[in-house]
Amino acid sequence: MSLKKKMTFEELVQENRRQILEDSFLLDKIEENIEKKMHQTLKKAK
Repeated sequence: MSLKKKMTFEELVQENRRQILEDSFLLDKIEENIEKKMHQTLKKAK
């Protein structure tokens, strides 16, 4: 990935934060899905 203009340190930090927020949002979603599946599996097991 070649950047046409050099990003300033501030811009890099902001971009990094944005990606971290996206990642943590995705991880939360995945965690929710896993918990739902676990609960469904436990209900079936009873």
